Amino acid sequence: MFDSIKRALGNAAGVGGGSKARDLRQELLRVQDAIQSRQEQLAEKRATRFSSLFPEGPVEGFQQGSYPGLDPINFEETEPQSWLIATATGIIDNFPGSAGLLSQLDRTYMAFSDANHYRVEPDGPWAELLDWRREILGCWDLDLDVPVYVSLGGGSRVVGCGAPFLILDQYELEQITGDSERRFMLASCLGHVFFGNLKIFAFYRLMEMLDKLPNVTGLITRGIGVLIPQISRGLELARSVNSQVIRKTNLVVGQRQHVLCNRLAALALGDPEVGQRYLARLVLPPDQAADRGVRERLIAQGRQVHERFEAGEIDLTMLSVVGPNAPFAAWRAYRLQAWSEEERSQKLAEGYYVTRSRLSDYRRNNKALEEELAFLEGRLVELAKREQKLQEELLAAEERETGTDEPAAGAEG
Repeated sequence: MFDSIKRALGNAAGVGGGSKARDLRQELLRVQDAIQSRQEQLAEKRATRFSSLFPEGPVEGFQQGSYPGLDPINFEETEPQSWLIATATGIIDNFPGSAGLLSQLDRTYMAFSDANHYRVEPDGPWAELLDWRREILGCWDLDLDVPVYVSLGGGSRVVGCGAPFLILDQYELEQITGDSERRFMLASCLGHVFFGNLKIFAFYRLMEMLDKLPNVTGLITRGIGVLIPQISRGLELARSVNSQVIRKTNLVVGQRQHVLCNRLAALALGDPEVGQRYLARLVLPPDQAADRGVRERLIAQGRQVHERFEAGEIDLTMLSVVGPNAPFAAWRAYRLQAWSEEERSQKLAEGYYVTRSRLSDYRRNNKALEEELAFLEGRLVELAKREQKLQEELLAAEERETGTDEPAAGAEG
Protein backbone atom coordinates (compact mmCIF):
# COMPACT_ATOMS: atom_id res chain seq x y z
CA MET A 1 0.00 0.00 0.00
CA PHE A 2 2.78 2.44 0.89
CA ASP A 3 4.61 1.71 -2.38
CA SER A 4 1.51 2.67 -4.33
CA ILE A 5 1.20 5.88 -2.30
CA LYS A 6 4.81 6.68 -3.01
CA ARG A 7 4.32 6.12 -6.73
CA ALA A 8 1.20 8.24 -6.76
CA LEU A 9 2.92 11.04 -4.90
CA GLY A 10 5.98 10.69 -7.09
CA ASN A 11 3.88 11.03 -10.21
CA ALA A 12 2.15 14.03 -8.74
CA ALA A 13 5.50 15.65 -8.02
CA GLY A 14 5.77 16.76 -11.60
CA VAL A 15 2.53 18.72 -11.27
CA GLY A 16 2.97 22.26 -10.08
CA GLY A 17 6.70 21.85 -9.47
CA GLY A 18 6.66 24.14 -6.42
CA SER A 19 9.27 23.61 -3.72
CA LYS A 20 6.72 23.80 -0.90
CA ALA A 21 4.63 20.94 -2.29
CA ARG A 22 7.75 18.94 -3.11
CA ASP A 23 9.08 19.29 0.43
CA LEU A 24 5.71 18.29 1.85
CA ARG A 25 5.59 15.17 -0.33
CA GLN A 26 9.03 14.11 0.82
CA GLU A 27 8.15 14.68 4.46
CA LEU A 28 4.88 12.80 4.01
CA LEU A 29 6.74 9.80 2.59
CA ARG A 30 9.14 9.81 5.54
CA VAL A 31 6.23 9.86 7.98
CA GLN A 32 4.45 7.06 6.13
CA ASP A 33 7.62 4.94 6.17
CA ALA A 34 7.89 5.55 9.92
CA ILE A 35 4.25 4.52 10.38
CA GLN A 36 4.80 1.29 8.48
CA SER A 37 7.92 0.51 10.52
CA ARG A 38 6.16 1.13 13.85
CA GLN A 39 3.16 -0.95 12.77
CA GLU A 40 5.44 -3.90 11.99
CA GLN A 41 7.21 -3.56 15.35
CA LEU A 42 3.88 -3.35 17.18
CA ALA A 43 2.49 -6.41 15.39
CA GLU A 44 5.60 -8.42 16.26
CA LYS A 45 5.49 -7.51 19.94
CA ARG A 46 1.76 -8.15 20.18
CA ALA A 47 2.33 -11.58 18.67
CA THR A 48 5.04 -12.24 21.26
CA ARG A 49 2.69 -11.26 24.07
CA PHE A 50 -0.15 -13.40 22.75
CA SER A 51 2.02 -16.51 22.31
CA SER A 52 3.16 -16.17 25.93
CA LEU A 53 -0.41 -15.72 27.13
CA PHE A 54 -1.92 -18.62 25.22
CA PRO A 55 -2.61 -21.49 27.65
CA GLU A 56 -1.26 -25.01 27.23
CA GLY A 57 -4.62 -26.58 28.06
CA PRO A 58 -8.32 -25.71 28.24
CA VAL A 59 -9.30 -22.97 30.67
CA GLU A 60 -10.56 -24.24 34.01
CA GLY A 61 -14.35 -24.35 34.05
CA PHE A 62 -14.65 -24.39 30.27
CA GLN A 63 -17.39 -26.44 28.69
CA GLN A 64 -19.13 -26.19 25.36
CA GLY A 65 -21.14 -22.98 25.38
CA SER A 66 -19.37 -21.52 28.42
CA TYR A 67 -16.14 -19.51 28.26
CA PRO A 68 -15.22 -18.28 31.76
CA GLY A 69 -13.15 -15.09 31.81
CA LEU A 70 -13.10 -14.70 28.03
CA ASP A 71 -11.11 -11.56 27.09
CA PRO A 72 -11.51 -9.56 23.84
CA ILE A 73 -7.77 -9.92 23.20
CA ASN A 74 -8.52 -13.37 21.75
CA PHE A 75 -10.08 -11.63 18.75
CA GLU A 76 -7.53 -8.84 18.42
CA GLU A 77 -6.31 -7.95 14.96
CA THR A 78 -3.65 -5.61 13.65
CA GLU A 79 -5.53 -2.66 12.20
CA PRO A 80 -3.62 -0.03 10.17
CA GLN A 81 -6.11 2.61 11.33
CA SER A 82 -6.28 1.60 14.99
CA TRP A 83 -4.73 4.99 15.79
CA LEU A 84 -8.11 6.49 15.00
CA ILE A 85 -9.65 4.70 17.97
CA ALA A 86 -6.95 5.97 20.32
CA THR A 87 -7.23 9.52 18.96
CA ALA A 88 -11.02 9.64 19.10
CA THR A 89 -11.11 8.10 22.59
CA GLY A 90 -8.58 10.66 23.78
CA ILE A 91 -10.68 13.51 22.41
CA ILE A 92 -13.79 12.17 24.12
CA ASP A 93 -12.07 11.53 27.46
CA ASN A 94 -10.22 14.83 27.61
CA PHE A 95 -12.82 17.40 26.72
CA PRO A 96 -14.57 18.83 29.79
CA GLY A 97 -17.90 17.34 30.78
CA SER A 98 -17.84 14.30 28.48
CA ALA A 99 -18.93 11.87 31.21
CA GLY A 100 -21.93 13.97 32.15
CA LEU A 101 -22.97 14.56 28.56
CA LEU A 102 -22.76 10.91 27.57
CA SER A 103 -24.65 9.87 30.70
CA GLN A 104 -27.41 12.34 29.86
CA LEU A 105 -27.39 11.09 26.28
CA ASP A 106 -27.93 7.53 27.57
CA ARG A 107 -30.99 8.66 29.49
CA THR A 108 -32.27 10.64 26.51
CA TYR A 109 -32.07 7.69 24.14
CA MET A 110 -33.61 5.35 26.70
CA ALA A 111 -36.54 7.74 27.15
CA PHE A 112 -36.87 8.06 23.37
CA SER A 113 -36.98 4.26 23.03
CA ASP A 114 -39.58 3.96 25.79
CA ALA A 115 -41.65 6.55 23.96
CA ASN A 116 -41.34 5.03 20.49
CA HIS A 117 -40.41 1.32 20.63
CA TYR A 118 -41.68 -1.80 22.36
CA ARG A 119 -39.60 -2.90 25.34
CA VAL A 120 -39.47 -6.69 25.49
CA GLU A 121 -40.74 -8.17 28.77
CA PRO A 122 -40.60 -11.81 30.01
CA ASP A 123 -44.38 -12.28 29.74
CA GLY A 124 -44.96 -10.46 26.42
CA PRO A 125 -44.21 -10.71 22.69
CA TRP A 126 -40.66 -11.61 21.67
CA ALA A 127 -39.96 -12.93 25.18
CA GLU A 128 -37.65 -15.59 23.73
CA LEU A 129 -35.19 -12.79 22.92
CA LEU A 130 -34.58 -12.28 26.64
CA ASP A 131 -33.87 -15.98 27.19
CA TRP A 132 -31.45 -15.99 24.28
CA ARG A 133 -29.83 -12.80 25.55
CA ARG A 134 -29.19 -14.37 28.96
CA GLU A 135 -27.71 -17.53 27.39
CA ILE A 136 -25.46 -15.58 25.02
CA LEU A 137 -24.09 -13.21 27.64
CA GLY A 138 -23.56 -16.17 29.97
CA CYS A 139 -21.55 -17.90 27.27
CA TRP A 140 -19.11 -14.98 27.31
CA ASP A 141 -19.14 -14.81 31.13
CA LEU A 142 -20.90 -11.42 31.23
CA ASP A 143 -23.38 -10.71 34.02
CA LEU A 144 -25.25 -7.76 32.52
CA ASP A 145 -28.82 -6.63 32.14
CA VAL A 146 -29.08 -5.32 28.58
CA PRO A 147 -32.64 -4.17 27.79
CA VAL A 148 -34.05 -5.18 24.41
CA TYR A 149 -36.46 -3.09 22.33
CA VAL A 150 -38.23 -3.97 19.09
CA SER A 151 -38.85 -1.20 16.57
CA LEU A 152 -40.59 -1.05 13.21
CA GLY A 153 -37.78 -0.12 10.86
CA GLY A 154 -34.61 1.84 11.49
CA GLY A 155 -32.25 -1.14 11.59
CA SER A 156 -30.89 -3.14 14.51
CA ARG A 157 -28.33 -1.40 16.68
CA VAL A 158 -26.72 -1.02 20.09
CA VAL A 159 -27.49 2.30 21.78
CA GLY A 160 -26.04 3.81 24.92
CA CYS A 161 -22.63 3.99 26.49
CA GLY A 162 -22.55 3.41 30.25
CA ALA A 163 -25.92 1.65 30.14
CA PRO A 164 -26.21 0.05 26.68
CA PHE A 165 -29.37 -1.49 25.27
CA LEU A 166 -30.44 -3.11 22.00
CA ILE A 167 -32.97 -1.97 19.43
CA LEU A 168 -33.90 -4.82 17.06
CA ASP A 169 -35.68 -4.12 13.80
CA GLN A 170 -38.93 -6.07 13.51
CA TYR A 171 -38.57 -6.15 9.73
CA GLU A 172 -35.23 -7.95 10.11
CA LEU A 173 -36.60 -10.32 12.75
CA GLU A 174 -39.50 -11.28 10.49
CA GLN A 175 -37.28 -11.57 7.43
CA ILE A 176 -35.01 -14.04 9.25
CA THR A 177 -37.40 -16.89 9.96
CA GLY A 178 -35.06 -19.44 11.55
CA ASP A 179 -34.50 -19.27 15.31
CA SER A 180 -30.79 -20.07 14.95
CA GLU A 181 -30.31 -17.16 12.55
CA ARG A 182 -32.24 -14.86 14.86
CA ARG A 183 -30.03 -15.95 17.74
CA PHE A 184 -26.99 -15.12 15.62
CA MET A 185 -28.42 -11.68 14.85
CA LEU A 186 -28.97 -11.07 18.57
CA ALA A 187 -25.50 -12.37 19.48
CA SER A 188 -23.86 -10.13 16.88
CA CYS A 189 -25.58 -7.08 18.39
CA LEU A 190 -24.63 -8.10 21.93
CA GLY A 191 -21.06 -8.54 20.75
CA HIS A 192 -20.68 -4.75 20.64
CA VAL A 193 -21.32 -4.72 24.39
CA PHE A 194 -18.61 -7.34 24.89
CA PHE A 195 -15.97 -5.51 22.82
CA GLY A 196 -16.75 -2.00 24.04
CA ASN A 197 -15.92 1.13 22.04
CA LEU A 198 -19.53 2.12 22.72
CA LYS A 199 -18.26 5.51 23.82
CA ILE A 200 -17.20 6.25 20.24
CA PHE A 201 -20.59 5.29 18.81
CA ALA A 202 -22.35 7.35 21.50
CA PHE A 203 -20.16 10.36 20.87
CA TYR A 204 -20.87 10.11 17.15
CA ARG A 205 -24.60 10.26 17.92
CA LEU A 206 -23.91 13.32 20.04
CA MET A 207 -22.19 14.89 17.04
CA GLU A 208 -25.25 14.16 14.91
CA MET A 209 -27.40 15.96 17.46
CA LEU A 210 -25.02 18.94 17.44
CA ASP A 211 -25.30 19.17 13.67
CA LYS A 212 -29.08 19.47 13.95
CA LEU A 213 -28.96 22.28 16.49
CA PRO A 214 -28.16 25.91 15.57
CA ASN A 215 -25.49 26.26 18.25
CA VAL A 216 -24.03 24.70 21.36
CA THR A 217 -26.00 27.04 23.62
CA GLY A 218 -29.18 25.58 22.19
CA LEU A 219 -28.01 22.10 23.13
CA ILE A 220 -27.17 23.07 26.69
CA THR A 221 -30.39 24.99 27.31
CA ARG A 222 -32.32 21.92 26.20
CA GLY A 223 -30.88 20.01 29.15
CA ILE A 224 -28.41 17.73 27.35
CA GLY A 225 -25.48 19.09 29.35
CA VAL A 226 -24.71 20.75 32.66
CA LEU A 227 -24.84 24.54 32.67
CA ILE A 228 -21.15 25.25 33.01
CA PRO A 229 -18.83 27.07 30.57
CA GLN A 230 -16.40 24.13 30.41
CA ILE A 231 -19.07 21.96 28.79
CA SER A 232 -19.66 24.58 26.13
CA ARG A 233 -15.95 24.81 25.30
CA GLY A 234 -15.70 21.03 25.21
CA LEU A 235 -18.60 20.76 22.79
CA GLU A 236 -17.12 23.41 20.53
CA LEU A 237 -13.91 21.39 20.47
CA ALA A 238 -15.89 18.25 19.69
CA ARG A 239 -17.70 19.98 16.87
CA SER A 240 -14.40 21.15 15.36
CA VAL A 241 -12.95 17.61 15.16
CA ASN A 242 -16.21 15.93 14.14
CA SER A 243 -15.67 15.67 10.40
CA GLN A 244 -11.97 14.90 10.64
CA VAL A 245 -11.83 12.22 13.31
CA ILE A 246 -15.10 11.19 14.93
CA ARG A 247 -17.03 10.47 11.74
CA LYS A 248 -14.19 8.48 10.24
CA THR A 249 -13.59 6.58 13.47
CA ASN A 250 -17.27 5.65 13.74
CA LEU A 251 -17.08 4.06 10.27
CA VAL A 252 -13.78 2.28 10.85
CA VAL A 253 -14.72 0.94 14.28
CA GLY A 254 -18.22 0.01 13.11
CA GLN A 255 -17.07 -2.20 10.24
CA ARG A 256 -14.20 -3.67 12.28
CA GLN A 257 -16.58 -4.49 15.12
CA HIS A 258 -19.09 -6.15 12.79
CA VAL A 259 -16.41 -8.66 11.78
CA LEU A 260 -15.38 -9.33 15.38
CA CYS A 261 -18.99 -9.59 16.58
CA ASN A 262 -19.76 -12.16 13.88
CA ARG A 263 -16.90 -14.29 15.21
CA LEU A 264 -18.07 -13.90 18.79
CA ALA A 265 -21.63 -14.86 17.78
CA ALA A 266 -20.36 -17.94 15.98
CA LEU A 267 -18.52 -18.91 19.16
CA ALA A 268 -21.68 -18.51 21.24
CA LEU A 269 -23.76 -20.61 18.87
CA GLY A 270 -20.99 -23.12 18.24
CA ASP A 271 -21.54 -23.12 14.46
CA PRO A 272 -20.16 -20.60 11.94
CA GLU A 273 -22.52 -22.07 9.33
CA VAL A 274 -25.41 -20.32 11.09
CA GLY A 275 -23.58 -17.04 10.65
CA GLN A 276 -23.13 -17.67 6.94
CA ARG A 277 -26.86 -18.29 6.53
CA TYR A 278 -27.66 -15.12 8.48
CA LEU A 279 -25.29 -12.98 6.39
CA ALA A 280 -26.66 -14.47 3.18
CA ARG A 281 -30.17 -13.55 4.30
CA LEU A 282 -29.12 -9.90 4.39
CA VAL A 283 -28.87 -9.88 0.59
CA LEU A 284 -30.71 -12.97 -0.68
CA PRO A 285 -34.21 -14.46 -0.49
CA PRO A 286 -34.67 -17.46 1.89
CA ASP A 287 -34.37 -20.23 -0.70
CA GLN A 288 -31.13 -18.87 -2.15
CA ALA A 289 -29.64 -18.10 1.26
CA ALA A 290 -30.25 -21.73 2.24
CA ASP A 291 -28.36 -22.95 -0.85
CA ARG A 292 -24.76 -23.72 0.16
CA GLY A 293 -23.58 -23.25 -3.42
CA VAL A 294 -25.00 -19.72 -3.56
CA ARG A 295 -23.43 -18.91 -0.21
CA GLU A 296 -20.07 -20.10 -1.49
CA ARG A 297 -20.41 -17.68 -4.39
CA LEU A 298 -21.10 -14.89 -1.92
CA ILE A 299 -18.02 -15.84 0.11
CA ALA A 300 -15.92 -15.86 -3.07
CA GLN A 301 -17.08 -12.31 -3.79
CA GLY A 302 -16.05 -11.29 -0.29
CA ARG A 303 -12.64 -12.87 -0.78
CA GLN A 304 -12.08 -10.78 -3.90
CA VAL A 305 -13.01 -7.61 -2.02
CA HIS A 306 -10.66 -8.47 0.85
CA GLU A 307 -7.80 -9.14 -1.55
CA ARG A 308 -8.32 -5.67 -2.98
CA PHE A 309 -8.23 -4.26 0.54
CA GLU A 310 -4.96 -6.05 1.20
CA ALA A 311 -3.47 -4.81 -2.06
CA GLY A 312 -4.36 -1.24 -1.19
CA GLU A 313 -6.57 -0.86 -4.26
CA ILE A 314 -9.64 0.15 -2.25
CA ASP A 315 -10.24 1.58 1.22
CA LEU A 316 -12.82 0.32 3.72
CA THR A 317 -13.46 3.80 5.05
CA MET A 318 -14.26 5.12 1.58
CA LEU A 319 -16.62 2.22 0.95
CA SER A 320 -18.29 2.91 4.28
CA VAL A 321 -18.82 6.52 3.27
CA VAL A 322 -20.50 5.34 0.07
CA GLY A 323 -22.84 3.09 2.06
CA PRO A 324 -22.67 3.85 5.80
CA ASN A 325 -25.58 1.50 6.56
CA ALA A 326 -24.65 -1.21 4.07
CA PRO A 327 -24.33 -4.73 5.54
CA PHE A 328 -21.08 -5.64 3.69
CA ALA A 329 -22.49 -9.17 3.82
CA ALA A 330 -20.18 -10.78 1.26
CA TRP A 331 -17.03 -9.39 2.85
CA ARG A 332 -18.17 -10.31 6.37
CA ALA A 333 -19.11 -13.80 5.19
CA TYR A 334 -15.60 -14.30 3.83
CA ARG A 335 -14.00 -12.94 7.00
CA LEU A 336 -16.09 -15.29 9.13
CA GLN A 337 -15.26 -18.26 6.91
CA ALA A 338 -11.53 -17.47 6.93
CA TRP A 339 -11.49 -17.06 10.72
CA SER A 340 -13.37 -20.31 11.34
CA GLU A 341 -10.63 -22.15 9.43
CA GLU A 342 -7.79 -20.65 11.49
CA GLU A 343 -6.12 -22.75 14.17
CA ARG A 344 -6.65 -20.01 16.75
CA SER A 345 -10.44 -20.05 16.37
CA GLN A 346 -10.54 -23.84 16.49
CA LYS A 347 -8.44 -23.90 19.66
CA LEU A 348 -10.64 -21.19 21.18
CA ALA A 349 -13.72 -23.34 20.59
CA GLU A 350 -11.91 -26.12 22.50
CA GLY A 351 -11.31 -23.88 25.52
CA TYR A 352 -7.79 -22.67 24.73
CA TYR A 353 -8.01 -18.91 25.15
CA VAL A 354 -6.69 -15.94 27.14
CA THR A 355 -8.70 -15.02 30.23
CA ARG A 356 -9.08 -11.56 31.72
CA SER A 357 -7.24 -12.55 34.90
CA ARG A 358 -4.36 -14.13 32.97
CA LEU A 359 -3.98 -11.00 30.83
CA SER A 360 -4.09 -8.76 33.92
CA ASP A 361 -1.40 -10.83 35.67
CA TYR A 362 0.77 -10.82 32.56
CA ARG A 363 0.59 -7.06 32.18
CA ARG A 364 1.48 -6.60 35.83
CA ASN A 365 4.46 -8.97 35.62
CA ASN A 366 5.75 -7.80 32.22
CA LYS A 367 5.71 -4.05 32.63
CA ALA A 368 8.67 -3.49 30.30
CA LEU A 369 6.90 -5.08 27.33
CA GLU A 370 3.62 -3.35 28.14
CA GLU A 371 5.38 0.00 28.37
CA GLU A 372 7.04 -0.66 25.02
CA LEU A 373 3.69 -1.54 23.48
CA ALA A 374 2.14 1.60 24.92
CA PHE A 375 5.03 3.67 23.58
CA LEU A 376 4.64 2.25 20.08
CA GLU A 377 0.89 2.77 20.16
CA GLY A 378 1.37 6.37 21.32
CA ARG A 379 4.02 7.01 18.68
CA LEU A 380 1.67 5.71 15.99
CA VAL A 381 -1.01 8.12 17.15
CA GLU A 382 1.47 11.02 16.92
CA LEU A 383 2.69 9.94 13.47
CA ALA A 384 -0.86 9.50 12.19
CA LYS A 385 -1.77 13.00 13.33
CA ARG A 386 1.36 14.31 11.60
CA GLU A 387 0.45 12.42 8.44
CA GLN A 388 -3.05 13.90 8.40
CA LYS A 389 -1.72 17.41 8.89
CA LEU A 390 0.84 16.97 6.11
CA GLN A 391 -1.83 15.70 3.75
CA GLU A 392 -3.95 18.78 4.46
CA GLU A 393 -0.96 21.09 3.96
CA LEU A 394 0.01 19.30 0.74
CA LEU A 395 -3.50 19.62 -0.65
CA ALA A 396 -3.51 23.34 0.12
CA ALA A 397 -0.06 23.79 -1.44
CA GLU A 398 -1.05 21.98 -4.62
CA GLU A 399 -4.22 24.07 -4.89
CA ARG A 400 -2.14 27.24 -4.63
CA GLU A 401 0.31 26.05 -7.28
CA THR A 402 -2.15 24.63 -9.81
CA GLY A 403 -5.15 26.87 -9.07
CA THR A 404 -8.60 25.74 -7.97
CA ASP A 405 -10.66 27.11 -10.85
CA GLU A 406 -10.31 24.03 -13.04
CA PRO A 407 -13.27 21.60 -12.93
CA ALA A 408 -12.71 18.19 -11.40
CA ALA A 409 -12.06 15.28 -13.78
CA GLY A 410 -15.26 13.89 -15.17
CA ALA A 411 -17.33 16.89 -14.13
CA GLU A 412 -19.71 18.41 -16.59
CA GLY A 413 -18.73 21.81 -17.96
